Amino acid sequence: MCHSHNDYLRHDPLFTALSVGCVSVEADVWLSKNGKDLYVAHHWWSHSSKRTLRSLYIDPLLQILDSMNAKSFPAKPTLDDQVSGVFALHPNTTLLLFIDVKDDPETTWPVVLKQLEPLRERNYLSRHEKVPTEATNQTFWPGPITVVGTGNIVKRRDVNIGANPDRWHRYHDVFLDAPLDLLTKPGLCRNNDSPSSTCMEVQENEFYTASVSLWRTIGTVFFGFSLSKLSIIREQIQAAKDLNLLSRYWETPTWPVSHRNYVWRVLSREGIDLLNADDVLSAATRRWNSYYLKDLAWIVGTASFLFGFLLSLDWLRRRARSPPLSAR
Repeated sequence: MCHSHNDYLRHDPLFTALSVGCVSVEADVWLSKNGKDLYVAHHWWSHSSKRTLRSLYIDPLLQILDSMNAKSFPAKPTLDDQVSGVFALHPNTTLLLFIDVKDDPETTWPVVLKQLEPLRERNYLSRHEKVPTEATNQTFWPGPITVVGTGNIVKRRDVNIGANPDRWHRYHDVFLDAPLDLLTKPGLCRNNDSPSSTCMEVQENEFYTASVSLWRTIGTVFFGFSLSKLSIIREQIQAAKDLNLLSRYWETPTWPVSHRNYVWRVLSREGIDLLNADDVLSAATRRWNSYYLKDLAWIVGTASFLFGFLLSLDWLRRRARSPPLSAR
């Protein structure tokens, strides 16, 4: 499945990803100085008051979902109603909305939860809810939109749970993105010195996805995946599947295109759930014919030629500067 990385940088945020069938989009958010709005930008200095979480994502999603469900539910749908999602041909498929908190989650996250209220009121959000009258033990109820918090909020899991843990354990409709490389560690702790706000016992339906940087996990794959690197990938993906989490790697190669396609092919073969993509059309259509080994040989050959050429120039320069033997 395709994940639209830094989706807001596209000419048509959200809609470009939806048009090619991506099931996941990502928005980086910063709290405005007045504390009332959420700017969508990769860096604070590049933000614009016209590009907000509400204008780029929440309002368009409301329009799409209201249109998709207008005939079925003239009035507001109830919790018992099966509402349709954003994909006309696959109405039961949820869209993942990753919200990456770039600044202080303690001040930004409450604003995120508040701005999701219109989606919450219409029952458009996937949710964790313990229903006393249900005969089953079901606690996760899928909806058209599944919101996943990532970035700095993952470092402050206590902020996500809030001041009323009992209420959160009964109901919450925002989930987190777990560190994929720490799934097998108690409390998802990197080490014993990690703060208590990060190292906490994993709660029911606290996480929905798990991700990590591919480069930070196994280093460069410019010359391919070694057996040891493949082993790490397989262990991490399987750990996510065992916990019923969707796996994703970010910081994956984007160039050369043949190399990107090669990495996509390997990750897809190994069972990755969300394919991190800047070129969402290529990712979604899966046209990954790769001639990476030929391209790599060409790149190495060209680099060797240029290196030899530069050495020759340097040798000629040094020879031209040295005095002739007769003058010594």
